[in-house]
Parts: sequence; structure tokens; C-alpha cells
Amino acid sequence: MSSSSSSSPASNPADPATKPAEHNQVVADPLAHFKAIPWCAALLSDPAILEIGVPDRRPLPNGGSSLIRKTMNTPTTARACVTFYQLVKPVKPVKPRSSSSSSPSFAGTGEVSPVGAGASAPSGSTKSSRSSKGENKGKKQKKALSASEALLSGGGKQNGEDPRNPFVLFSALVDLGDGCQSFPGIMHGGMHGLLMDEVMGTVANSQSANSAYTVRFTTHYHRAIRLPQILLVRGRVVRKEGRKIYARGTLEDKNGNVMAEGDGVWLAIERRSGQSKL
Repeated sequence: MSSSSSSSPASNPADPATKPAEHNQVVADPLAHFKAIPWCAALLSDPAILEIGVPDRRPLPNGGSSLIRKTMNTPTTARACVTFYQLVKPVKPVKPRSSSSSSPSFAGTGEVSPVGAGASAPSGSTKSSRSSKGENKGKKQKKALSASEALLSGGGKQNGEDPRNPFVLFSALVDLGDGCQSFPGIMHGGMHGLLMDEVMGTVANSQSANSAYTVRFTTHYHRAIRLPQILLVRGRVVRKEGRKIYARGTLEDKNGNVMAEGDGVWLAIERRSGQSKL
């Protein structure tokens, strides 16, 4: 990290103590790069962040992870990336509508700590709801970490979460260029899955002693993504059953719009292997 960035009085205590030579990204100081952009700086200055990281893009001796470390590490693809972690409070699950559904079903609002929206009142509690609205009148509502309720739901003991290794919300800011496009100015559809799979795979790996591999991954496209653009990629484990790890992810723009969502299942493996981390 350059001296100008590390000496900044406004720097987050969670900022990584890295140097340009330790990450090999196209941009010499990725953290300073994103902090110079107001909406990115606002995200990175959140005191609730547990840790900020500058992903390592140095080539591995065995050539592993070359898609991310080499192919996606260019001036026209992903020229800069930083990551950060935040905690999310668990939300009680609700019964799925159909037993044939392969995706976990959770309660709606996703209560978030320490910044987030409160859980919605149960049906039939009109009086309590009105009373609550009266009490909260005049108070500024905290903004949820993400507009995706599915991403912030789940977790808790009933969903296999261990308080010693919580289901954190893992996010990445990625500066993407036109080398990721299909139609002129539009990001290739395969990139949606690639970005979310890397982030979701990282949180899945964090829930395994060694690593985990993707068993199923589904992408839900909501809006076309124009390039060049900085995207916020988010991922979180929402349920764990034995070796099965269920995760969800999103692609969001600077205004918080959810451009795409992903959900999938990872399987924890018992032997050590190479891990792909965004």
C-alpha cells in the first residue's frame, strides 16, 4: 500500500497492511482506488466491517486459479478488487411451500447487525404493528445491507450455523472493463455466474475445514449490466447440513440495485486441496 493511503486519518482500522508487490493487481493501490470513489468509500468506511482485504493476483507455481489471477487480471477485465466482511444476525426460517424445493426457504426481511432493517411483524399483529410504527415515528430507519432478502435471511443454530464460525456477509468491489462484454457495452452472461461463484465459493470454503466444491449453481438474471462499471458482489452461506453448504449471492450496482442473484450448494471435502478465493 502506498504511503498516502496508509497514512490517511480517515482509513478504516480494518484496512489491510499490504503493498502493491503483494497483490499484483493492475491498479497499484486498489484500496485507494475505491476510496477515491464516493459510493465505494462509503461502503468501506462502515465501522461494522470486520476485515478488508486486497486479493492476491500473483501467479501460482502450479498454474492454479489462472482464470482469476491471469485472465481476469488485466486493464480491460478486472483491474482492481477489494473484499470485506460483515456480520448478519440469524433469521428464523419458515417452512418451504413445497417439499420438492431444493433451495432453502427463510423468513423475509433479514435482520442485520449492526446496520439493517428489523424483522417484519407476524400476520395478525396489526395492533402491535401500529404501535411499533408510532414508537418509531420520527426515527431514521437503518438501511439494510442489501436489497436481497434471500441473501440476508437464514443462518442461526437451526440452519447449522456455529457461533464460533458465523455465516458472514462477504463482499467484493470489482472494477470491470469492456473485456468482459458480449453485446457491445453489455456484460457477458457467463460473467454473472463467475463473479458470484467466486464470492460464494469463498464463504463456502470458510465453512469447511479444508475446502468445498460446487455441486449446483443457479443464476437469476434481473437486469443487463453495462460496462465499464464497478460492481458490488456479495455472498453468504445461509444453511449448512452435514457436508452440504447452501450459499446465496448477488451482483449489485452503485445504487444498490440487485442486477443478478445466485444460489447454490457446495460440498465440503475432507482432504486438503487448492482453494479459489476472490
